[in-house]
Amino acid sequence: MAIVSLTFVLTLTIVFGGYWALVMRPEAQTVGRLRQRLQVKAPVERGAPSLIKGTGGVEVAAGFFAKWHRRLAIAPTERLVERAGMNIDPRRLVRGTTGFLIIVILVLRAVQPDWTVALLAGAMTPLVPYFYLKNAARVRLNAFEEIFPDAVDLMARALRAGHALTTTIAMVAEEMRDPVSTEFRAVYEQHNYGLPFPQVLKALAVRIPLMDVRFFVTAVLTQRETGGNLAEVLDNLGTVTRDRFRVRRQLRVLTAQGRMTGWVLSLFPIGLAAVLFLVNPTHMLAFAKDPLGVRLLEAAAALQAVGIVIIRKIVRVEY
Repeated sequence: MAIVSLTFVLTLTIVFGGYWALVMRPEAQTVGRLRQRLQVKAPVERGAPSLIKGTGGVEVAAGFFAKWHRRLAIAPTERLVERAGMNIDPRRLVRGTTGFLIIVILVLRAVQPDWTVALLAGAMTPLVPYFYLKNAARVRLNAFEEIFPDAVDLMARALRAGHALTTTIAMVAEEMRDPVSTEFRAVYEQHNYGLPFPQVLKALAVRIPLMDVRFFVTAVLTQRETGGNLAEVLDNLGTVTRDRFRVRRQLRVLTAQGRMTGWVLSLFPIGLAAVLFLVNPTHMLAFAKDPLGVRLLEAAAALQAVGIVIIRKIVRVEY
């Protein structure tokens, strides 16, 4: 009897296991890929799942914390990762940064007894991945802005040849370089799988926060509502985009001296302090240990920060 029961259970396990592995699992993977393609990659504010299942204080506090954690940590990280074009889970990145922050605080607290230094160093830990992602997003946006006029011209020529607007977007996704091809492929696939065209274009404008992309989205949506020659509008848009790009390069040349001055004035005090410490460390340590010297260092750091902000305001020209 035991052998019969064991054989029956083993047979059921093999049958259901095979059905799951050969049927249910591939279907689940296909559904997951379709959902990922259909998902609008724009950083829309989505509230955290409601954790309030009762009226207790713990559930309310957990729901409140989850909501603000999503709004203040997950959502900004998600937007930054999308703009950088990286395949990173924002939640995992936030968790890893938080864990590394705690490790840095504990290690520094074990090395030296001052809590202030440990807390300041721990607070600066999340800035490392933030500035890395910020730089990657800036490089990607600059590359997009450089290639975007050619994509607009390609769409204008395709429209004159009689192609539909969605077909021209697919052509841009196939023939242009990254990151333009990646973003337009996302637009085409989202619309092809059922999302409204205005929604995917607005999502593109949110993912790529460039003035030229906003002009493009506004022109296309206005033409779809009011009619008109979209090819001619795109030709004019391509010309304006190239002119703005050329003006931007000219502004960078004209403000190069101001930016170099800012870098020199920012790094010179730090370099001078390092040289003086190497030449006469006793003198510098005495200056750093004296209460008046500490106050002078704090005032110098504050004035240095104010000067950097003022120079950045001067050399950054809005166009």
